[in-house]
This record gives sequence, structure tokens and C-alpha cells, in this order.
Amino acid sequence: MTASYLIATATGYPSSRVVTCLLALYAATLAGLCYFGLHRIKMLWLYLRHSRRGGARPAGWTGPVPQVCVQCPVYNEPLMVVALLEKMTALRWPADRLEIQVLDDSTDGTSGLISDWLRDHPGRATRVVHLRRGSREGYKAGALAAGMQQSGAEFFAVFDADFRPEPDFLDTLMPYFGDPGVGVVQARWEFNNREASWLTRFQALFLDAHFIIEQAARHAGGLFFNFNGTAGIWRRAALDAAGGWTADTVTEDLDASYRAQLQGWRFVYLGHYAVPSELPENLLAFKSQQRRWTKGGMQVARKLLGPVLASNQPGRVKREAFCHLTIGMVHVFLMLFAVLFVPVLFVTGAHASGWLVWFNPVTVLLTGGTTVAFYVTGQYFRNRRWREGLLWLAVSPLAMAMGLALSLNGCVAVLEGLLQRGGEFVRTPKGTRRSAGPGGLLGLRRSRTHFGLITLGEVGLGSVLLLGAVHFGRQEMLYVSAVLLVKAVGFLALALISSQDLLPRPVPQLA
Repeated sequence: MTASYLIATATGYPSSRVVTCLLALYAATLAGLCYFGLHRIKMLWLYLRHSRRGGARPAGWTGPVPQVCVQCPVYNEPLMVVALLEKMTALRWPADRLEIQVLDDSTDGTSGLISDWLRDHPGRATRVVHLRRGSREGYKAGALAAGMQQSGAEFFAVFDADFRPEPDFLDTLMPYFGDPGVGVVQARWEFNNREASWLTRFQALFLDAHFIIEQAARHAGGLFFNFNGTAGIWRRAALDAAGGWTADTVTEDLDASYRAQLQGWRFVYLGHYAVPSELPENLLAFKSQQRRWTKGGMQVARKLLGPVLASNQPGRVKREAFCHLTIGMVHVFLMLFAVLFVPVLFVTGAHASGWLVWFNPVTVLLTGGTTVAFYVTGQYFRNRRWREGLLWLAVSPLAMAMGLALSLNGCVAVLEGLLQRGGEFVRTPKGTRRSAGPGGLLGLRRSRTHFGLITLGEVGLGSVLLLGAVHFGRQEMLYVSAVLLVKAVGFLALALISSQDLLPRPVPQLA
């Protein structure tokens, strides 16, 4: 009994090798999307199950006060670095037990701004060490490792240039290290500019779900989760046991987190304590950030999934680690869905039969429905108000179409992560919409070429979907035509905004 015969019997459509391959690939795509939809349900269930449990909060640090080093890796951040220095030097901790390292790999005027500030604030600069390297070897991981070599501190707090902790940050997080098994304490991210534009609102929606639901659910469920690269504190012994910072992935934070937890160190997540930061206000900067996170996640999966699955961790920990590290594959399934949707419609026509009768609606429910529920719920639990979440619910078809379009960038990043080891750590420009202009992200020819090709791909896919909408509209399949039209608008709108950001812009002038 051939595969063609089985497909034809199950679907009710004529059998041929091309149709067989098309429908088999489409079925695998729908199955993959259902898998990730079920994972979102699992995360929501874990969060809701544990959300009422208030974790024990230590009263304060007891015993001898440990040495803490605050590390601030900086690379070309002229719009951010002064405010960073103001906040770092306002942190409360005994003066003789605190040092602040500004790990400066900048090649623009940032270094001069740091030197000027330190000169103009001699009283506050006494605890600050301005470290410059001869090269940017190892990127952020290399800078953090170099800083550790210069310090004898027992604990290391890390802050990216756009983070603005309150003075009580160390007072709040350090007491959790009274448990000698705790290797990392991570704070939640908050965003000062979440209402600056539709783009920042979209990002905040996406990241709130991660920090409010996913991180909290994994922590409460005793599962592996990751230090987020900033707004957290490491115990030196945990990082040393994990092998230290390495640059063989572009997400050194995720990599070190899994290695440390494999060594038996426990992580603590404080969802109730947030550190304000900035979201990129430029679409290409956002794409660059998502590219790095997705690529790095797949690199860590290549590197550590084997050791995780071979470890003596419980099965539930291994299963969630697999889902966590391979989450980038959802972009591949979304792209396959976008590419295959129109050809499958041509094969199946207006009326589905066989397994498509139930498989298509189940997939829509598990992908679209759980995505909306995931993000709307995240907004509610952020401030116990439905307003923001319901606003996104009202525009969810277009928002989901934009999310689908963004998956082309993510799909390319998955392939890079599967095929490449390491790579350049491209910082995410912050501060203004123009911060991805000359001298920044798009000052790199390879970045301009990469995102230019991505934009052309978005135009191509949007055009195919638009032609499909026109065709099925003429066939009076109005529901199918409307779905294709919304998806086409998502791709073409994303391409239009990206093309505007690709145009040269003047470098923002500092006051």
C-alpha cells in the first residue's frame, strides 16, 4: 500500500507524488503548530496553578556582607551610558563591598562620555572601574569574562546599558543567596517606553508573556529557566562550575544558565520585582534582536540538548528543556504554513474533506486561540487589568498576521543557528527610532544586505498571498480570500516599514 494511496484515502483527493508530498508536508506543519500551541496551554496551566503561591521572601542579608561586582557591558551606547552610570552609582550596598565595572568595548564617542562623567563626579566615581580591552574578542561574553578576571567578588550583577535599577536592587535580590544552592537570582523586565509606538506596544506584549507567565511558570514548576542576560545576579561559584562565559553561541546567558543548572545549581525568579529598561523603537533593531535570540537558542539546543536529555534530571525537566530550547522552530512551521497554504487550497478547493475537516480547525484553535489567550492573559496578570489585553484582542487578526510575517526573519535565524557556531554579537540599538542608522546596526554592510533580502522575501510572500486572495475572491470563496488578504497585509506592511528603516538616516546628535 503506497503513501500516495494512503494520502488519497485519508483526504479524499486524487493521488500523485506531488500532491502526496504537499499534503504530507502540510500535515507535518500543522502537527508542529499544534505542538507549540499545546505547549502554550501547558505554560498557562503551570502559571495559573502556582500564581497564588507567594514564595518565601528573605527578610534581609544575614552574616558577613559579601563582595558584589556590578558589571555593565557597553558597546557604542552614547544615548544610554550617562543614565546608566547615574543608576549604577546610586545602588545601595556597603561601599567597601561594592565595585562597579564599566566594560567598555566602544568604538565611538561613548568612551569619552564615560571618562567625562567619571571626571565630573569624583565622589560617585570612587567605586567605578572603567575597563577597556584591546579588542572585542568574545563580544559580551568576552567582556564579562575579562571583568571577572579583574575582580575577586563572590557575586556578579549584570546590567545592559538601557537598564535602570532602583537603589534597592541589591538589597532585594541578594538575600536569596542565603540559600547556598542558589546560583542565580533574576528580576523581571519592565519597559519605560512601552507606549512610545505600535512597535513598542507589540514588543511589550510579547515580552510580558515571557516574563510574567513563562519564567514564573518554569520557576514555580521546578523546571530549567534562563538568566536573561541582564537585571540579575550570579554567584561566582555557579558560573565557575558551569565553565564560565563562552562565546560559542550568541546567547551566552541561555548557554551558561543551562550549563549551571545541569551542575545542580538552582535559579530564583522574582516576578514581583521589575527593573525598567528600553525597547528598540526601530523595526530593524527589533528584527536584529529577535534574530540573535532565535539563532542563539538553536545554537544552545545543538550544544546542550544532548547533555540535558542524557542527564539524570526528571523527565518533566527534560521535556520542558526540549520545548524551551527548540521554541525557535515555530518560525519554521509558520513559514511552511505561509508557503504551503495557497498551494494546498488549490489542491483541496473550497471544501476540505478527510483529515483536513478536523485538522485545520484544531490547528487554528491551538495556534491562533492559544496565542491570543497567552498574550492577553499576560497583560492581565501584569497589572490586573484587561484593558491592554482586550485592545490587542480587538486587533488580533492583524497582529497575528504581523507575527506570521516576522517569522521569515526567525526562520532564517533558525537555519543560521543550526549551521553556524558562534557569530558576531550584534547589539540592539536603543534610545531613538534612528538608532539603527549609520554607525549603528545598519552601518554594517552585511546587516543591511541581510535585512534587505529578508524584506524582499516578505514582499514575495505577501504578493503570493495577495494573488491567492484575488483568485479565491473571484471563485466566490470569500472566507478563504479574506484570510489570505489579512496575511498578505501583514507581510507587505512589515516589508514597507522595514524598507523605510533601511533608508539612510542622519546620526542623532547628542546634546
